[in-house]
Amino acid sequence: MSLPVRHARGRPFASSIERFTSVWSRDYARLFGIGISSNTMRWLETIALGVFVYELTQSPFLVGFVGFLRMAPMLLLGAFIGALADRINRKAMLIATNLSLTLLYLILAALVITDLITVWYVSIGAFFAGIVWATDFPVRRALVAESVRPERIASAFGVDMASSNFSRVIGPLVGGTFLQQIGMEAVYLLGAVMFAAATTLAFTVRVRNRSSQSTRGNILRSVTGDLRSGLNLVRADTILQATLIITILMNLFAFPYQHMIPVIGAETLAANPTMVGLLLSAEGLGATFGALTIAARARPRHFTRVYVFASLSFLLVIIAFGFTPWYWVALPLLFIGGFGMSGFGTMQSIIVISCTRPEMRGRVLGVLAVSIGFGPIGALQVGWLASIFGANYAIIAIAVAGMLLTAATVVIYRRFLTRIPRHVH
Repeated sequence: MSLPVRHARGRPFASSIERFTSVWSRDYARLFGIGISSNTMRWLETIALGVFVYELTQSPFLVGFVGFLRMAPMLLLGAFIGALADRINRKAMLIATNLSLTLLYLILAALVITDLITVWYVSIGAFFAGIVWATDFPVRRALVAESVRPERIASAFGVDMASSNFSRVIGPLVGGTFLQQIGMEAVYLLGAVMFAAATTLAFTVRVRNRSSQSTRGNILRSVTGDLRSGLNLVRADTILQATLIITILMNLFAFPYQHMIPVIGAETLAANPTMVGLLLSAEGLGATFGALTIAARARPRHFTRVYVFASLSFLLVIIAFGFTPWYWVALPLLFIGGFGMSGFGTMQSIIVISCTRPEMRGRVLGVLAVSIGFGPIGALQVGWLASIFGANYAIIAIAVAGMLLTAATVVIYRRFLTRIPRHVH
């Protein structure tokens, strides 16, 4: 009798392990590796650029301005890139974008080594890096969805987001340490190496657009038509509408606080660059555990509720962080905030993928990229507020606004919390 009892008790754990292992395939592993390389560099550069620009200029506004430039391509080009990705070879786009960033970081490293670097060169580099980041949703993540069986999409994205969040642990800590011990040239050279590795992996990916569409005739007209069809799909689906509205709000009023962490670290918490990197690493560690939990346990009936409550809890932690004058209190706070951040980020992609047919995913993920692209406006907003009221009060103000507007969205879309995306299996 004891064997059946032990088996019954062990089944949830065994089921969770099976959900992790079942997503792995040759192509998924390579796309996973590309994500680790690009996301680690993204977060490594986020902290290094914030500290470097603040040291160069002593201007919170310019720190926010560089953050604006890194995310502006998402807003300006995200939807177009998504529609284009449904028309041409995503593998070719993956190779081209990673190769271009390899060359870009080599050039920026040379400018630092020759002492020719200025805040404007840094800004230009941040903008072009942002263009590549804008391709992640409609290109790499669309390929991730096509590399696994439909019923494994939630687990695949949970594991992928866990790797993205773990890169937030390593990236900021390495970025802060490299900047403090060696200099910005080490940050850029490491970026060149990591994107060269991603380029190599991209060459070995076999999966392409599952539903390839003809590119005959006027490609611009075709892409424009695809873009309209993606927007029409969003207008017809209330789950997508609510998801994208909350995405816009979080990128306007939550994530911009990250650009102020170097400023708060220097002005309020008396932290050196390594300690500032550790703050973002703590958030990333919490987000990693959160994403792994979602990958193992989340079911379609949970998707929208996890998305909403995780978003609100993340905003609440930002408010608490803004009020905290002690470094060793701020550190565990950001660790807790990482759980909320991962719930928002993981469910965001899963809900959009689950509401969309495979042949439409590129263009709808492009619309999602535009929604995320509102982040640069938030970065400018928080930089402007910080220059007037201080960084702490700036992030408190935007987080309170975000909580109120997110709650209002849930009230307007009352059924969102109980709806199940239509294309889940």
